Amino acid sequence: MQEKSQSNVVERISAGESFANENLENIDLANQSLVGADFSAANLSGANLKNADLTDANLNDANLEGADLSEAVLLRTYLVGANLKEATLENANLFGAFLSGSLLSGTNFRGADLCRATLGCPTCVPTEKFGSLTTFENANLEEAIFGEIKLDGIVLLGANFKGAYLYEVDLSEAIYRESDLEGAITKQGRN
Repeated sequence: MQEKSQSNVVERISAGESFANENLENIDLANQSLVGADFSAANLSGANLKNADLTDANLNDANLEGADLSEAVLLRTYLVGANLKEATLENANLFGAFLSGSLLSGTNFRGADLCRATLGCPTCVPTEKFGSLTTFENANLEEAIFGEIKLDGIVLLGANFKGAYLYEVDLSEAIYRESDLEGAITKQGRN
């Protein structure tokens, strides 16, 4: 088995190799260019991906529990079905990212840019209602798509929902002000 050091991973990504299903638990890839990398179904729990460039990367079904992705660039990144429990994505750029079916519990999206991102999971049930809250506080959710999701204990204070599409979204247990949803599009029309 090859060593999973930072330089080894970066070298293998440059060579176009995949890390699908590999164990990269607690790896430090901070400040690295990981553009287009395939980490599908990889174990990246506890990884340090702070300020990493994961543009167009495949993180579908990856375990990112407790990972630090603060200030990371995740443009058009696929995170479908990813475990983002207790992950930090504070001030990350997730423009156009796909997070459908991702497990969000205690996830920190404070100040993140989720413009045109896709979130939602009709079959997911929050595991820790009002436990350690997932927060989108002061996040940019402009033109984001939220589909069929119950936002139990989600903090939306100060988030920008201008042009965001909220389809079948249950906000009854979310923490927000009416003004936070100004400009959002719901089944009832524009708020």
